[in-house]
Amino acid sequence: MNHMACSNIESLPYDCVSEILSRTSPLEACRFSLVSHTLGSCADSDTVWRSFLPSDYEDIVSRAVNPFTLNFSSYKQLFYALCHPLLIDQGNKSFKLDKSSGKKSYIISARELSIAWSSDPRMWSWRPIPESRFAEAAELRIVTWLEIEGKIRTRILTPNTTYAAYLVMNVSHRAYGLDSAPSEVSVTVGNNVHRGKAYLGHKDENKRKMETLFYGNRTEVLGNGVFQEIPVPSKREDGWTEIELGEFFSGESESDEEIKMSVREVGYQLKGGLVLEGIEDVCRSSLVSSIVQSMADSDAVWEKFFPFNHQEIVSRLVAPSLLCSSKKELFVKLCKPQPIDDGNKMFSIEKTTGKICYLLSARQLSITWGNSPLYWSWKPIQGSRFEEAAELRTICWLEIKGSINSGMLSPKTLYGAYLKVKIADRAYGLDSLPSEVSVEVGNRKSRGTVYIHSRCKRNGKASCHCHCNREDEWLEIELGSFYNDSNEEEVRMCLMEVKGVHLKGGLIVDGIEIRPRQEASTYGP
Repeated sequence: MNHMACSNIESLPYDCVSEILSRTSPLEACRFSLVSHTLGSCADSDTVWRSFLPSDYEDIVSRAVNPFTLNFSSYKQLFYALCHPLLIDQGNKSFKLDKSSGKKSYIISARELSIAWSSDPRMWSWRPIPESRFAEAAELRIVTWLEIEGKIRTRILTPNTTYAAYLVMNVSHRAYGLDSAPSEVSVTVGNNVHRGKAYLGHKDENKRKMETLFYGNRTEVLGNGVFQEIPVPSKREDGWTEIELGEFFSGESESDEEIKMSVREVGYQLKGGLVLEGIEDVCRSSLVSSIVQSMADSDAVWEKFFPFNHQEIVSRLVAPSLLCSSKKELFVKLCKPQPIDDGNKMFSIEKTTGKICYLLSARQLSITWGNSPLYWSWKPIQGSRFEEAAELRTICWLEIKGSINSGMLSPKTLYGAYLKVKIADRAYGLDSLPSEVSVEVGNRKSRGTVYIHSRCKRNGKASCHCHCNREDEWLEIELGSFYNDSNEEEVRMCLMEVKGVHLKGGLIVDGIEIRPRQEASTYGP
């Protein structure tokens, strides 16, 4: 900073300078405090450092196991006190602020996690560990089915921040079986799932050499370094090790979604010796200067993230007057479902890719006998995004169809189609025979069979594709997938069960959702 710039800032009122510095970051405020005595006084003020504290800091402090350790006479002292791990919630969580950015991080203790068989002392032992920040940790004695899951909500994290989740662990000297097969790791937020694999233990040199000899030809086919591509635990500064489970975006400040973080290895081999401390959620976003942040928030940048036809879509909104002061704010609002076309469709943008998603209401679908009150009833359903949903009363011939023009969707994108449903308590006949599902685009057709109701498998053939994994508590049945290659074609989606003569009822249909997918199609072409 040159002398002239310093003089210009110092000529401003004290409160004005404090307000300016409060919009920077803790790191930048510390740098300003070194420029001059005047700026140093402003940079150390409570006005500045109160802005760097999270909005719920009073609640966090009130939940501290020992709040008397937080001795502070200013907000700056409190900020730096919270930059050290603080035990909260009866000692079951550890809280900390990032010193450079002021973003929150948590460690959820092993006691707060859902661990399969953890209450069986033959399989897991709970005991104090000298290096642990918690009263006790969990040590795996012997198990074949290893499954660990932790949960946290986005509202307690720093908004608009990319986080990474880590399993904090150690491996005892008598460990075995942890390097035999990689574990499946995942982080789930709503419909967004980040999946991967990781080894819980390091392979010793002799075992690595044996694998190279045994799988030598296979590694040439799959690509060099196939074993090295799967992560292994890495050392932490606190003496523990960690494996990354995945990453997620915390969303807006009013967002309140559940984050599920899991590790799963359910092979037949025995394993033991894993010492579990907990799961940590730590901000991944690197600190950038206020100038770079301003550029990143500019309309010119965010305009590039919108779909090509977003202006036409906004004009079709039921409430077209979305009050937004910037393109970034509009993008964030469109990441949440918005009603369009007189409320018969819901439109949204996928947060991580900017790709288009639609939910077609039941009224937009072609439902055989749907207009006959003898067979179907139309009424408001709690949790539906539309004014009414369709409930099946009784019928033999079940056929539900939907269509959309591929030109309305993001080009060069793999999409999945999902029937969004609920099953009434009085449902019957939905598990007697499998339904045929399909997605057809031009000459390409994706087909499959599914049981609508809770049947995991029938005669080793069709399996149930209803999953209680939606954040809105509905179920979804995958109809199929298709690749949108930019041509203007009709996408036809269908669920049909017309072979049986038995009656069926109790199916509640909210609509069909079309959204991007990353995995290969469940059904063949």
